[in-house]
Amino acid sequence: MKTKSLIKILLSIAMLTLVYYSAERRHLLETFQSISLSTVLLVVVGYTVGQLMSSVKWWTIARSGGIDVPYPTALKAYFIGMFVNCFGLGMVGGDAVRGLLIAQGQPKKTEGVASVVADRIHGLTVLGIIAIVTSLTLGNDRVQWPLLSGLIVLVLGFIAAWIVGPWVLTHLPGINNTRLAAKLRQVAAIFPRDPKTLTVITAISVVFHSLQISLHAVMAAGLGVSIPLTTLFVVIPFVNIAASLPISWNGLGVREKSYETFLVASSPALMTSEQAIAFGALWLLAVMTTSAIGGIVALISGDLTTLKAAQKSSGSELAGSEPIARAAVHAK
Repeated sequence: MKTKSLIKILLSIAMLTLVYYSAERRHLLETFQSISLSTVLLVVVGYTVGQLMSSVKWWTIARSGGIDVPYPTALKAYFIGMFVNCFGLGMVGGDAVRGLLIAQGQPKKTEGVASVVADRIHGLTVLGIIAIVTSLTLGNDRVQWPLLSGLIVLVLGFIAAWIVGPWVLTHLPGINNTRLAAKLRQVAAIFPRDPKTLTVITAISVVFHSLQISLHAVMAAGLGVSIPLTTLFVVIPFVNIAASLPISWNGLGVREKSYETFLVASSPALMTSEQAIAFGALWLLAVMTTSAIGGIVALISGDLTTLKAAQKSSGSELAGSEPIARAAVHAK
């Protein structure tokens, strides 16, 4: 096991332990027993539907940047990438795998990985805007102003980078009329700036994130908890952003601690520590179940076998794409 993966697992265990010791074991068992099968199924199905939406958005970004592939190819790459992100396999990150798979048969592997970065940055931006707009228009008693202002700065930075970044890439000194310049122009083109494409991917992203936030209302109802939807539209973006940082395994521990911080520790408490753990367990189940679909697809298609063989024989192309993928923060 790589040191990086071991650190992530240990941090997840540490964070989860902190939350676990604030809970009562008897109440925790009762909380899990109170979750109905219909709630579990609704959350899993809803999460899967959201990922289907997200795959359409990513495909739209990739096509706008010149990676002209049919949607089934993008869908397969998306779910295999989810599988690798969730379960590992000792390969490069799932985001890099996703970018490489969508570009199979085309000399656009760097652009493929860049499309994943563009997808992640755009998703984070929309998620942040949802939290900011909800907080400023409908009120917020859960997230302190310093944290909210930090999110505002982050979102403004992403927007500025989206607008200026492609221009910077194509105007670096000393690279005019070189192969690198041509490649950078292709990478810059992956970040769509035409109004039509931006409108489409932003609309999909708003619906996707609204669905993910609303699924938390479903989980709350399933646990007998009453949490205002406006509160969820402020809090859950922060939870998802924290859980998606590449510091833990699938956000385990970080997500539960974030639920506890915003919904248990803040006054008045809207749920118990036991319910915060159940929230995290339900979400992790949805992630793992949906990601497993990618594993089944990978076994049938043979794509992972091909990628692992390529990594063993050379490793250069996969390893070279990994730093680009690391630039993306995982906002699912």
